[in-house]
Amino acid sequence: MTTASPELPFVSVIVPVLNGMPTLGQLLDQLAAQTYPLERWELVVVDNGSTDGSVEYLNQFCANHPWARLLHEERRGPSAARNTGIRASRGEILAFIDSDCIPGPTWLAELVSAFTDRTVWAAGGLLKSAAPTTLTEAFSARQEILNQEDFFKARPYKPPFLLTANFAARRAVFERIGLFEESLRVGEDADFCWRILDAGGKLALVRGAIVAHRHRSNLKSFARQMFYYGIGSATTFARHREFIGHKFWIDATSYRCVLKAMVKALLYPFIKRDPYLRREGWLELVRYICFLAGRVVGSWRNKVVCL
Repeated sequence: MTTASPELPFVSVIVPVLNGMPTLGQLLDQLAAQTYPLERWELVVVDNGSTDGSVEYLNQFCANHPWARLLHEERRGPSAARNTGIRASRGEILAFIDSDCIPGPTWLAELVSAFTDRTVWAAGGLLKSAAPTTLTEAFSARQEILNQEDFFKARPYKPPFLLTANFAARRAVFERIGLFEESLRVGEDADFCWRILDAGGKLALVRGAIVAHRHRSNLKSFARQMFYYGIGSATTFARHREFIGHKFWIDATSYRCVLKAMVKALLYPFIKRDPYLRREGWLELVRYICFLAGRVVGSWRNKVVCL
């Protein structure tokens, strides 16, 4: 085991879990194998009402690993679970990873290294796709649905942000700007990052901090995910219109993507031999139509124009 340096910050790794059995074992095994000195970090897992055996598995894991704790949060939603973990944690740096992610062995060390720069308030690493086993997983991987480098780019109407599936922030940041917004089921990471930027803070992207992410495995769950992403997009825009500097947002890119997907859906079954490519256009239609439908619903709920 690596000898701990007294200069290394103490870190709390916080994991929200809701029915995470398909990947929970791999996640915990890889966390236990981190190169960051074990005596300089703790694991705080927050169950959000699992019914698939995750609680029993986690109880056994924590009983065998004294550096890990299991908490429970009755309110469904990752923000509430993360906030429960934050309140119970001891770390100077708080790191977050989702239960459907598998970190590389140097993930935590790489992520924490960003905070040697005293001007950095929060940092995020890259999300790579786990090996796909279904058509929708393969589609999400090819389309790079959760591309941290893309989210980190500043664009009109969208300041940079980082996903909480691979994220860390100083404890002092939460004390200054508050915890994650629990009313948001999606988009809470953008909301938190934009609050940091609005307060004058700095975000950092750590390309060496890599986790593998398991995408939605079937069309129904993928469509639901895209719909809620659309709602989250409109909601975070409504919360940050003054910071962004625009009163409304009409995204022509998404509509062009729908037209492109329609052409692919009509032509690819006849001109492509690859079984995946023959269905790619239809999957793109599901992606963008569900996302735009979520935008419409989110706009109506928040009384904004975000289409």
